[in-house]
Amino acid sequence: MARGLSIYFVHSGKSDYNNLIYLPVLRSNILSHHTLMFPRSEENKDKYFKDMIANCDVIVVELTDPDIGFNMELKEALISRKPILALAQKAVGYDPKYQKLLKNIIAYNNEADFRYYVETFAETYKGVANKKAEENVVVLGTIQ
Repeated sequence: MARGLSIYFVHSGKSDYNNLIYLPVLRSNILSHHTLMFPRSEENKDKYFKDMIANCDVIVVELTDPDIGFNMELKEALISRKPILALAQKAVGYDPKYQKLLKNIIAYNNEADFRYYVETFAETYKGVANKKAEENVVVLGTIQ
């Protein structure tokens, strides 16, 4: 049975991440089949971000209003060499220094756009989770 992706979200603590990121993603039927790792959720607020990044399959980065914590998480995400989707609010934009780190930053206008890009990214990489699961299976023998 195929399992869903573990998707980790990197975002600023200064932004309205509940309305900007968490709610749009939680409203998605497609993304409900995946494990969504929100670092500032009640469930994950006491977990270390490096451990969560190490245990995820893919990463979504939202570039609005970055802070020091955001930059530390982004650095760890880049070091992990996992697939990254970088998004920025079209109306706000982003610091040009991030263009050097994240090659393809996608601008979105609203919640529907944000959700669409995350859903498309998850669908593109859904095989990553299943491949990873298969690699962890060890065949000890066969029954004849």
